[in-house]
Amino acid sequence: MTIEEIERLAAWCASACIGEIEMSEAGFSLRLRMQPAVAETRVAAARAPVGETVFKCVRALGVGIFRLDHPTTGHPVAEPGQTVRKGETVGVLQVGPCLKAVLASADGVLGAALVEDGAVVGYGTPLYALA
Repeated sequence: MTIEEIERLAAWCASACIGEIEMSEAGFSLRLRMQPAVAETRVAAARAPVGETVFKCVRALGVGIFRLDHPTTGHPVAEPGQTVRKGETVGVLQVGPCLKAVLASADGVLGAALVEDGAVVGYGTPLYALA
């Protein structure tokens, strides 16, 4: 794989809001991890025409089952209308027995969940709107 192909793959991952990708073939393996804030900024810049408002949202950075309530406590991780800071946990992504925090991508007010509790989500799935 050439550096140009890797750069194209990284750009595609950023535009698709993919947080991590790993691939291997005979004699070669590659793992790319995208920085969430960088990927979100690139996507917003690429998709928004000048003068148009960008839809801010929290997206899934992996594949799993989205949980509004923390599986171990049964309490909501975050509530709609709550003011959140960038990097604050607003949900949980469950992959088998493993739990991964879903983090706010920017400061804002958390909107209603865009997917139901227990829904299977993929890379880049919008989970919450941010105002």
